[in-house]
Amino acid sequence: MKLLMETLCVVADSDMLITPVFRLIFVSNYVTKHSHLLFAFGKSGMSRRLPDTNPRKLPRQERSKATVEAILIAATQVLIEDGYERATTARVAERAGVSVGSLYQYFPNKEALVGTLVERHADEIVTIMHRALRDSAHRTLADGIRAVIRAGAEAHRIQPILHKILYEQVPRVGRLGKAMDTHRKVTAEIEGFLRIHANELPADHDLATAAIVVETALEALVHKAVIDRHELLVEDLVEQETFRLITGYLFTTSQGEVRV
Repeated sequence: MKLLMETLCVVADSDMLITPVFRLIFVSNYVTKHSHLLFAFGKSGMSRRLPDTNPRKLPRQERSKATVEAILIAATQVLIEDGYERATTARVAERAGVSVGSLYQYFPNKEALVGTLVERHADEIVTIMHRALRDSAHRTLADGIRAVIRAGAEAHRIQPILHKILYEQVPRVGRLGKAMDTHRKVTAEIEGFLRIHANELPADHDLATAAIVVETALEALVHKAVIDRHELLVEDLVEQETFRLITGYLFTTSQGEVRV
């Protein structure tokens, strides 16, 4: 732990993290992520071999596609009702109206089911953010920031119990790479939007870094509200405060001057 904190201090003081806000978010995000993994698996569990979490085969005919869709819908329902630990493939098959053998034709175990749901959820997040930022109705940077915050909040509000389960099981089902890829894609979308509206921002902003800060802050705050601070969802409070935080950061120069 001492070595970890010393490493974090060195990285947080390096040139790659330009602003105090980004240093804070980076250290907090790093500690949270790695503490979560240690809590979930323990020191020895981190090196344990994961079960095969890839689908056995992809459906090609309409009938098989319908079967897989029914299985995934059933898996979603069972996870929400029973939680991850109590959910079983037999229960999912029963809810889907198929035999366990039919389920195993496509998914070797429960982890493969959850892994597929994680990938779907991640792809939905990227699509939602893409649409929000590419909307031609956004005439100003502030318009786009409002839209992406609203889109992020709505995406997390959909089945929040499922969102929490999928988030917690990402390491267990071998989808950390997918999660990190999702963050990169959303960050790239935000960076592209910032570049379109660069004339509205202070000249000393590094837009690639700014995009990382915005994506990290948005994900952390909205996720926190949906998972365990539901009071922030009342009257869109989390959206208002996230907008205040992000725009305050974006429109402030490195000398602390606010560009209006």
